[in-house]
Formats: sequence, structure tokens, C-alpha cells
Amino acid sequence: MKAVRALGVVCALALLLAEHAGAQTSSDFAGHQRQVFRVVVVRDLSLADLPQLATVGAVGLVVPNAGPRTSAADAFAGMVRGILYNTRLARPHADVVLIRVQKARSFPLTGPAIVIGLPPEHRVANDRRYPVAVIGRGYHGLLSSSLTRVPGLVSIADIARTALQTPHMLRDQKDANGARTLQRLESHIVVSRDSTMATSVLVLGLLVFFALFFPQGTAGALGAALAANLALGWMLAGSTGPRVALVGACTVAGGILAARFLRSGTRLGLALVAVVMAYAATMVVHPEALSLAPMGPELTSRFFGVSNLLETFLLAPALLGAKLLADRYGWLAFAAVALLTLLTIAENQLGSDGGGAIVVGVAFAVLAVGMSGAAWRLVVPALGLAALAVFVLLDLDAATNSPDHLRGALHGGVNGFAHVVANRVPLAYTRMIEQWWLLIPAAAALIIGVAASRSRRTTALGLTMLAALGASLLVNDSPGPVMIAGLAAVLAIEGGLVYRSLTLPVLRRLSPSPTPIPQQS
Repeated sequence: MKAVRALGVVCALALLLAEHAGAQTSSDFAGHQRQVFRVVVVRDLSLADLPQLATVGAVGLVVPNAGPRTSAADAFAGMVRGILYNTRLARPHADVVLIRVQKARSFPLTGPAIVIGLPPEHRVANDRRYPVAVIGRGYHGLLSSSLTRVPGLVSIADIARTALQTPHMLRDQKDANGARTLQRLESHIVVSRDSTMATSVLVLGLLVFFALFFPQGTAGALGAALAANLALGWMLAGSTGPRVALVGACTVAGGILAARFLRSGTRLGLALVAVVMAYAATMVVHPEALSLAPMGPELTSRFFGVSNLLETFLLAPALLGAKLLADRYGWLAFAAVALLTLLTIAENQLGSDGGGAIVVGVAFAVLAVGMSGAAWRLVVPALGLAALAVFVLLDLDAATNSPDHLRGALHGGVNGFAHVVANRVPLAYTRMIEQWWLLIPAAAALIIGVAASRSRRTTALGLTMLAALGASLLVNDSPGPVMIAGLAAVLAIEGGLVYRSLTLPVLRRLSPSPTPIPQQS
């Protein structure tokens, strides 16, 4: 009962801190009531019109909605309110219309005006981007959005901000041939979106193979897969098939080479932490590289930073690296890796994953208690310290006054938290029922985690990963990717347990019994 009461106090403090941080953030539209740019929706405007639009203004590709389906009405509702609606959720009636919109059959050649094309009237798959141009007031080249951080890619929520000229309105950047750049961007987006599931399943399948037959290579294989994913985001070359195959080849090579050259725990730990650091550095200097990587954000509701899929994949090298380096260098190294992981996954200018901040806090709190050998009831105060670190980061991010998924996820204190909980059903749990077959990797991860917690030859890593996955399924809204990446992460950490529990017993049964040597009389 003491542990339960302590957990309640921690949650209450967390919500109060969230209320405090939310109070520091003013509305992006406050004080911007006069519409500077007229907004013109042009019927049947297509990507083929981009070259002509580029001669009179700055151009981009607009994402109409989040969610699997969209329509003209769905996109229009978000455009006039400055909100990127998820079509899985009902639209709140209280949201205020901010801008006026005109409809036309052709686009104007003079501004100030925002010209945009929308999806068809009937609902279609949300897998296309539509043309947008800002004309007048010196706009030329390529549109740049602080909501997407991908040059040329625009959110429907950017339209109202630009029409009203708020601090986070669309900017432009020089580009001699913006239309051609957007055609390449559209191709890269299609390849990236088509690659995500195939790459994830391939990496999971290869890790199953390593765990069954070559367990000493599992951690290196996952680290190499993540490194290859990042490298392909930088290169942006090739079609879906070759890119997926290259990640698979690097996964196999990484597992074999790591077992050969990274035999010491310290070397392996440094290599795994270096992968996490590479992701952090990329998000600072070239964030669109991760956005267009094979296993990047879905580019509908999340455009930059770390998706739930990548968050879960990155937990394995982060946790294993922290454990191995702490064994060699002590608790200071553990704290450094924990801080690096929290910043990489959750900081506003990096991963910006609000749910990921909670998952990282839970994971490192559980791992710290397990490594120390202390009683498990100390997990509650450890979670309290982790929550404090998360909300310190939240307060620091609030001072930046920039779009922030972390702050948005926790904005509003108790009321905001209740709203987030209510949205879990359509965003996560309904999808989980629809994708019931994805419960198979979740069940496998659970079985391995439970077995790891009971094994005398394992560390606290298996139980830690299980706790992190449980937290992720509660706070994140992508159960399918979390289950796939979660099983891969568990296999990377507990490959040896799988080998001992499954492969060795089968090999013993299949091996012929030795022929007894007859004794001489």
C-alpha cells in the first residue's frame, strides 16, 4: 500500500508540473486576428501545376490530414482552424475557425495569396500530398515549415498560421528549381513510406534467426540495422526493394562482425551508444535525413524526430549500452547514457516524442533498480526521479516557444491527461483489435521477458524491456510498430536465453546418442 500511495503522489506531482509547463505556452494564434494572405482553394490543382506556381511564388507539398483516410471536407476543417486533424478521431465542435477561404477554378498570379489543392470530395487513402504555393510578400523558392522540418513539406495546419502571419508561419528558402525538388521529395516520401513495414519485419525476422542460431550477434545485428537505416536517410538513393535489402544485408553483416570484433562488453557498449549518438547528431544537423529513412516517421501526423517504431528499436542499444558501460565505468556512465537517450528520444529539437519520454523514464528506472540488486519496491521512488527528469526537460523546452510534441502531449494538466487517455481507444486499442495478428510478436516478447525474469543466467535487461513495452503500449498510439520493434529489441537483448531455451534442447534431441563401447571381459 505504501508503494501505491507513493506512486499516486508521483502522478499528482507530474500532472501539476504538466499544468505549470502548459501555462507557460501561449496560443500560436494569440494577437493575430487580421488575415494578411487570402487563401484560395483551386479545384483539380495537381502536382503538374507546380512548375507554373513556382514562377510566381514559393511552392510545397501539403499533407491534408493525419490518419489512414482523408477527404476535401476533412482537410478543409483542419486548414481553417490551423489544426492537423487525425481522421480516426471526431473533430471537436469548439475549435474556432480562424481564416476565410475562397474557391476558384484557376489560381491567381499575384498576391498576397495562398493557393492550395485539396483531396477529392469522397474519402480516399491518405497517401498523397497536394500542391501549395505562397504568392507575394517576397516568397520564392521552396516553402519551409517548422511543423514538419522537411524543406518543401507542409502541414495543413501551416495554412492558417501563414495567412495570419503568426510566429510559426511558413518561410521560404532559395531553390532555383523548386518544382523539380518537390518531384524528387515526393518520390523519396513514397519510397520511405513503402519501406517502413517491410524493413521492420525483415529486421525482426533476421533477429529471430540470430537468436536461434547465432545469439552472440543479436545486439550487433540490431545496431547495424539502425546504423544502415540512418545512412540510407542521408543518401536518399534507390527504390524500395534495394533499400530494404541493403538494411537486411547490413543487419546480417553487423551481427557477424560484432561477434568477431566486439567481443568485450566495453567495446560493444561503446558501439551501441555511438548508434544512439549518431541519431541525436543527425536530428540536430540534418533532421530530414531521419524523416526520409526507411524506418522513419509516417509523415502524416509525425514528420520529424523519433517515431514509436524507432523509439522502441533504439531502446535496446541504449539499455544494453548503459548496462555494459556501467559495468566498466560505474554509475556515472549509466546516468550519462540515460540522459543521452532521454534527450535523443524526447528533446524538442531532437526526437520530440512525448510518449517516448515516459517510456525512457520507466525503462532506466527499472534497469537501475535491477542492476543495483535493491528491492523491487524501490522502483516507485526511481520512477519519481525519472518523472522529475522528464518534467525538467519539459520546462526547458517550454522556454523555446516552438512547436513541441513533448509539451503538446502533456499540455493541460489533469484535463489534458484525461483527453489523451480518452483518445487511446480510437488511436491505439481499436487499431490493436483490427491488427490482431500483431499480438503474436507481443506474446512472444512477453514469454521471453517472463522467462528472462526467472532465469538465473540473465540480467535485469529482459524485465526492463518488458516494462518499457508495457509503458509504450499504454502511452503511445502505434501498437503494431511497437510490438514488432519490441520483439526485435527483446531478441537483441535476450538472444542467449532464446538459444538456450529453444535451440539447444532441439539439437540435443536431434543429435544421435553415443554408441556405448563394449567392455572387454
